Amino acid sequence: MLLLMGSCKSHIQSQKKNNLYQNIVHAYIEYRNSEGELDKKENILIFGANESENIKNAYWIDIAFVNPRLLSDFQYKKVYEIKGYKLIIDESLNRSNELKNLFNEVKYENFNLAKESIDYNLKNWHITFNSKQEIIGIFPQQKSKEIKELLIKKGIKFSKEFDDLK
Repeated sequence: MLLLMGSCKSHIQSQKKNNLYQNIVHAYIEYRNSEGELDKKENILIFGANESENIKNAYWIDIAFVNPRLLSDFQYKKVYEIKGYKLIIDESLNRSNELKNLFNEVKYENFNLAKESIDYNLKNWHITFNSKQEIIGIFPQQKSKEIKELLIKKGIKFSKEFDDLK
């Protein structure tokens, strides 16, 4: 019976993490569309997660919209959809595997459409978490207060150190 309870607890923790990532993606879409709705045919979401090199037991996620005509050599095998936008997961990052079952998979498309590599300034969110799934950092830093307010409305938890690290 203890094994079953441990399994249930693990499932609940996993579900909380899934909702965390989905809520952040939803908040990011709402945030970007508040500046004027992005065309769903001209923009896709790229999403990834990786271990933090600077902070022990921490990891980060990165999310951004990009026009596929500017994308080249991006590593992904599946295409997902959320709120009508296509989403691809950066498989070159070591924590991205955790993100793969969160979204509805759709038919594969090649989004590496750039003829040559272009240096492109993305309006991305880079969010760092501690081992308790609490946010400890947000970039771009100049927008962190605004982003924090949006994420709090989505029920995302912040670490007590968040304000100390800014």
